[in-house]
Amino acid sequence: MAIIKELNTKFGIGASYHRITAFNISYLNKKITVCVASYLSKEARATKNHPIEEVDISIPFSDYRLFLDVNPIVEGYNWLKQNVIGFEDALDDYDVLEPPLAEPIEEEVNE
Repeated sequence: MAIIKELNTKFGIGASYHRITAFNISYLNKKITVCVASYLSKEARATKNHPIEEVDISIPFSDYRLFLDVNPIVEGYNWLKQNVIGFEDALDDYDVLEPPLAEPIEEEVNE
């Protein structure tokens, strides 16, 4: 999943493809941090280019409960579109660009 919206980075370069690359929830401290990576385009991301910019966004304590008992990544994208200036009318991109994870190899136990 990602958000498609043309936005300028802090470097003055336009980026149109934004995705959550890390999500940290501290249940003890009730703090949430979302890392959003911005790419020149969806095509740049698909060809494994590095992001133009990565930004850590702290979710306010008042929104902590929104992330309980839900998929935090999906809720993270919803929160970004509702709370970050520029993302309010962004399009959702549900295409999966990541290769599937390899199944773990079970090792035989020799007795």
